[in-house]
Amino acid sequence: MFNQSFFSLALIPVISFGGVSREIATPSSQNRQVIAQQLTTGAASFWQRRPRRKPNISRSLTSQVCAIAPGLIETYQVWSDRPLFLWQSQGKNKDLQLTLRDYDTQEEVWTQKVNIADQKVSYSGKEPLKPGKRYQWQLSGSQTWATFEIMPAEQRNQIQLDLQVLEQKLKANKASSEEIALKKADYFINYEIKHNTEKDKIFHPWSDALQVLYTVENASLSFVEKREAYIANLCTDSTSTNSQK
Repeated sequence: MFNQSFFSLALIPVISFGGVSREIATPSSQNRQVIAQQLTTGAASFWQRRPRRKPNISRSLTSQVCAIAPGLIETYQVWSDRPLFLWQSQGKNKDLQLTLRDYDTQEEVWTQKVNIADQKVSYSGKEPLKPGKRYQWQLSGSQTWATFEIMPAEQRNQIQLDLQVLEQKLKANKASSEEIALKKADYFINYEIKHNTEKDKIFHPWSDALQVLYTVENASLSFVEKREAYIANLCTDSTSTNSQK
């Protein structure tokens, strides 16, 4: 069981995946305004935002690991077809195995030996994960499988175009790689997704927002420290539960 004072985001996805029904998350009509919003705002607002907590919290991994992403914060939907698996850990130099399986067939898709202290690993399978398909991942020592779904191809392609436009315009304005990453992260946490079973709520692809933070090459010490502190805070009970819509 998790130490409850430290680990609060090793979560069960908000959507139940039992039965045969398959839910499709659809973007709202406001998403096309997101790029303009990111270009006109000043300093990136990402560091001031926090993902919404889940109503159910799983602490069934080892007492040293808090699983974070993909699929464990805000929404089960993920844009990247090569997601970053992210966790927070107090342990050092302990080997675990990360297993990724197909949700429908339960067949293993990819396995990777990881060190608990690394706290992250990128999917490195030969083929990208398939749009519209659901997957589950687990770190050894856990009794819980985290479920996520790669966004449908049309939705993924539109986001890819949006990110390309955003990056081109930011580079034209001489933005640094860190500024570009934060603006892309802002894009994701402002991108609106609605679940068919919870139409009164809006969700945001936070797993992708966090992944963007790790794309910066030769990041400054200040950026790395902010990123590490931010991720660590996701697994503390003191984390804010508010997320702007």
